[in-house]
Amino acid sequence: MPATRSGLTWLAVLLVVGALLAIQVGRQVYANYSITQQAQALREQISDIKARNEALRQQLDYLRSDAFVSAEARRLANLGHAGDRLLIIPPGSEARLPAVLVPKAAPEKPLLDQWITLFLGG
Repeated sequence: MPATRSGLTWLAVLLVVGALLAIQVGRQVYANYSITQQAQALREQISDIKARNEALRQQLDYLRSDAFVSAEARRLANLGHAGDRLLIIPPGSEARLPAVLVPKAAPEKPLLDQWITLFLGG
């Protein structure tokens, strides 16, 4: 098939138009991919925020409960329920450890051996 000048011109125009279309389609595909990735990241972020929100809601429910208020009253103001008994252990009334459980003191090494151990490692 003989190549004419007008045929080559049309071929060049088709190649340029095709290249421009390919570039435009590539841009659209990349934009779609980028938007999909951002949407997935936002979905994960929303999921994390929902989980944190639920944990905070449970903590708030506990802080509003009577059990927490009672425990804090006991801790801060030394308040108790009716019938609670106070136990005071006087100093010096603790039981001594049995002799078996008392740790034994390590024998003191001579000063020269301590220096040798310090500088020579053994």
